[in-house]
Amino acid sequence: MATGWTTGGTDAFTALSLQESVREGVANSALSAGITYYSQKKYALAERAFKQASALNPAMPQAYTYLGYAQREQGKRQDAVKSLTLSLKVDKTQDQVYTDLANLYIDLKKPADAEKTLQNAVKENDQHTPAYYILGQLQAQRKDYVDAEKQFRKVIKLEPKDGNGYYALGMALNGQGRSSDAISVLKKAISLKKNFVPALSELGMAYAATGDTTNAKKQVDLLNKISTSDARLAAMNLTNTLTKPGISYINQSGTTLPMALPTMSLALLDATKLNMAGTSMDFSVKIAFNSDMDADSVKNIANWVISKASGGTGGLYNNGIYRSTDVAIPVLPKMVTYDPVNREARLVFTLNQHSSILTNDTVYNRAVFVNGQPVAAGTTIPAGTTVVDGTIDPSHLVFKFNGTDANGDAMDPDADEINGFSGSPF
Repeated sequence: MATGWTTGGTDAFTALSLQESVREGVANSALSAGITYYSQKKYALAERAFKQASALNPAMPQAYTYLGYAQREQGKRQDAVKSLTLSLKVDKTQDQVYTDLANLYIDLKKPADAEKTLQNAVKENDQHTPAYYILGQLQAQRKDYVDAEKQFRKVIKLEPKDGNGYYALGMALNGQGRSSDAISVLKKAISLKKNFVPALSELGMAYAATGDTTNAKKQVDLLNKISTSDARLAAMNLTNTLTKPGISYINQSGTTLPMALPTMSLALLDATKLNMAGTSMDFSVKIAFNSDMDADSVKNIANWVISKASGGTGGLYNNGIYRSTDVAIPVLPKMVTYDPVNREARLVFTLNQHSSILTNDTVYNRAVFVNGQPVAAGTTIPAGTTVVDGTIDPSHLVFKFNGTDANGDAMDPDADEINGFSGSPF
């Protein structure tokens, strides 16, 4: 009886072993078929094969991994997350699966889950460079540049000859306002990786932050020489960063004061409204900017100053000659509007006519008005007459803006003033 029991048990064990062997063989065949389908980009067939393999052998991590990849390729990212998570439960040592799972979470806009996955990855393998790099990028995206710096320093320690780590560290240092430190790190990145567009751009940003415009512009030139679409875009973005907000030009369309004219009689601007003592008239000037501006800042009249040119690029009002007949120039406009589409400010200000009561018979070398009527130059006007004789030099009226652009940046001190004489900002 004992012999019969042993023989029967052995046969049962052998049968079970054979059954397990068959199941494992079929699972491997299904896995192999799935990989073939996957390589042929037949992802739906691959998914079916990998599901069969994982069902036959739940302890096979590759089946879950490839299943996740096949689902990812079909856009089934939620399913792919579940499959890769199952793969890691079977085998926690799969470095690549951690980073692939983290990237899926990033695609699904779940950065917290991605970070947790990457932290688990480096717990299992503290030499896994990609996990540190992606983790640092996620921290940088939420402006946690201090923690990001720590991750990127680990990347550099593990891969000292890879320019990506130095670039990322430079970016994190720039984010902390440590642009001087970032410059040397970014130079190292560029020395290790030729035509490294992100590093060249970030280096330009670092130079700009330290006020080194010359070297920042050199990075723009280098990016343009690379001549790829991403390099040209980086060059354009860097150029925009280097371009401080400033005045561009005076738009003559909609400007009612003839900004190009030299000293003249005020009444000539409108002989029907400015021909009598005590009359006044509103004038407007349109000024265009090179950047999107803060509308409230532009419309705040306290941010504007109107003055007479006193030398330099703006020239001299009346060529420096004092005239008692010059009309008063308001320091502030009475109103300012802003057109964000065309980046234009429209300033409205009032000019008051000047008049004189003659104490002596006087001959003017220009036309003036008496009792609303023009009196020709060279005519003798008797003493006691009220003469409307205001003068103005439109070309030497200076308009200065002290406000900010849409990003809150202050005006370029070399482009915050303009007048008709210069024709360009100064």
